Amino acid sequence: MAKSNTSANDYVALIYNATAIANIADNAASSPLANIWMAAHTADPAAAGTQSTSEAAYTGYARPAVARTTGGFTCSNGVVTLVADASFGACSAGSATLTHWSSGVAVSGATKVLHRGVFGSRQGPFTAIVSGNVITVPGHTMAVDDRVAFYQPSGTTLPTGITEGTVYWVKTVSSNDITVSTTQGGAAVTISAAGDGLAYRVTPIAVSAGITPKLSAGAIIYEE
Repeated sequence: MAKSNTSANDYVALIYNATAIANIADNAASSPLANIWMAAHTADPAAAGTQSTSEAAYTGYARPAVARTTGGFTCSNGVVTLVADASFGACSAGSATLTHWSSGVAVSGATKVLHRGVFGSRQGPFTAIVSGNVITVPGHTMAVDDRVAFYQPSGTTLPTGITEGTVYWVKTVSSNDITVSTTQGGAAVTISAAGDGLAYRVTPIAVSAGITPKLSAGAIIYEE
């Protein structure tokens, strides 16, 4: 089953813009959240995780609050994007390599993940086949040794052998076709059943003293 564009946008606008769904759902009447908090992670928190799962812990780190308004998030046709940069705080000691982010409901703690994704850029829909372990991403901009992650939006089924949110290395590139590995230069991941979804190029952020990592304006927080 799939939602219409209008209903898909209604759902995300309720969460990220505190916009009621007429005759169905109102924003919380008692102490509604004014903000959504973004967390940074050193690995995918996964579907069963919380915002504290693999969360960054360098000195100076903090979850930024983003207003639950149209000034904080743009919701259009079921796609949620960040309006302004969300800074995770300047590092004064320690280090981390950030690969993933999550949106959630509190400034700290093992709080629920609303949505999760990677630091990087959307490459678009992909299909994968068993023969040759080939993943086809039309119009992608990836090269050998880039990193990539795959997600399963509504109406798609990830290929068997690919785990949602895992960061893979691009092993080979031939036009729109790629193969991937779990390690740089390693063996190609075996795809044992075809599937599809969305591909994202991962651009890890290396954090050390003096670095202020951020999730940039325009980042896609959710897409139907």
